[in-house]
Amino acid sequence: MKLPRLPSPQEVASPVTVLGASIGLYSLVFGVLTWQQQSRFATFGFDMGIFDQGIWLVSRFKDPFVTVRGLNYFGNHVNVITVLFVPFYWLGAGPHFLYLIETLALAAGAIPIWLLARDRLANGWLALGLSTAYLLNPSIQWINWWHFHPDSLAVTPLLFAYWLATRQRWGWFTVAALAALLCKEDAALALVGLGVVLAIRGNRREGGITAAVSVAWFALCEKVIIPHANGGLGAFYQDFYGGLGNSVTSIAYNAVRHPSRIIKVMTDKDSQQYYKQLLGPFGYVPLAAPLVLLIALPHLTVNTISSFPNTHNIRFQYSALITAALAIGAVEACAALTTRMGLRRFLVGLVVASALASNVASSPSPLSRNYRTGIWAAPGPRHATADKAVHLVPGSAGVAASYSLVPHLTHRVHIYEWPNPWIVGNWGIHGENPPKPKDVQYIVLDLTLNTEQRSLYDSLVGDGKEFKEIFHDQDYVVAKRVKKA
Repeated sequence: MKLPRLPSPQEVASPVTVLGASIGLYSLVFGVLTWQQQSRFATFGFDMGIFDQGIWLVSRFKDPFVTVRGLNYFGNHVNVITVLFVPFYWLGAGPHFLYLIETLALAAGAIPIWLLARDRLANGWLALGLSTAYLLNPSIQWINWWHFHPDSLAVTPLLFAYWLATRQRWGWFTVAALAALLCKEDAALALVGLGVVLAIRGNRREGGITAAVSVAWFALCEKVIIPHANGGLGAFYQDFYGGLGNSVTSIAYNAVRHPSRIIKVMTDKDSQQYYKQLLGPFGYVPLAAPLVLLIALPHLTVNTISSFPNTHNIRFQYSALITAALAIGAVEACAALTTRMGLRRFLVGLVVASALASNVASSPSPLSRNYRTGIWAAPGPRHATADKAVHLVPGSAGVAASYSLVPHLTHRVHIYEWPNPWIVGNWGIHGENPPKPKDVQYIVLDLTLNTEQRSLYDSLVGDGKEFKEIFHDQDYVVAKRVKKA
């Protein structure tokens, strides 16, 4: 008996269908996980509360001074793209919405990777391997896990800008490049690198304009917008660079004058480990496309010379555009190393195998051994109590709250991360514009957190004191002001 012929993959589905399914699967998995993360009180004032309060203040046409951080919203970072979220905030959007937008934005990065790989490899099916490797990348998934950051929104526009440049579609390239710049001021660093790449490849006019506009935008943000928002002070993150300087100009000057300082830091053991974390999921294949790596070089340099450890850790947003550049490099390397389809399949297979192995070993995905280690909040009996506690606070009241409760209370003018405003910490640039205790009408705490500040709570709450407890259950407390400060 003759067996029926099985349909080929081409007869079952097109590459576009499979691409859409992979993006949909990523969006579903991480959409659900991040939604639960917010619902289960596993996001914090830093950084979810900062962005949520900032956007809410903008949406209500109020002074966008973010009391979670002690900075003007546009003095923290220049995240112009988030102004587009204002209409959704009129409809009640909040942290869940921000997480969802971030998930969809990161997932969409698979589209330009597939388009570029299809063009370079002349095979839509083979291109799926590289778009899948992007979705499996641990850095992309960790960035998705760690709250909401506009850095993540710049990934897909940057990837589209590169692909559009290869097609010489300069009008749409401009749209994509501008979208990336508007996500965060330092996206300009990657765009400068992209401009250099374009100029070297022969598109001198387009590359020069891209680099020049990016430098101008970065300078405008650093020298005008952020200082103006901060009352004349600079950016808070300029203190990350220790002996190299406390301004972009001084850091650049010292980097040129004392290059050994940069080289020493960028070649130490911590930096080498960071490079392995970035390149390993791509099977080190992007190293065969050194020109493209110029897009990543500015951010890579800034991240590795920083004294702030999160900048050289793939679990945080600082690696977003580096990972995007490496994804482009993987595509370009697979195409440039050989024209033989068999060898291209091998290279794509190497990238996919490396991405899968790295995902299992070190990502937050359900495939990973990390998945059940507590990185994703599990359901618990205290969550209902926490939800009840935060809903006891009137919408217009000023609040001081534990860091895990802050993102559930940020739609107000005054929301402080305890022990602010009584003990000032993580506030402003140098502690300027100190918070005012009189602005707080309610204290909402998880007493299992910040236990070293229990004496502060006891000094404020009780008979004859400024606050009186109105709720206490499973170590969640709500206290209401009964006396003036």
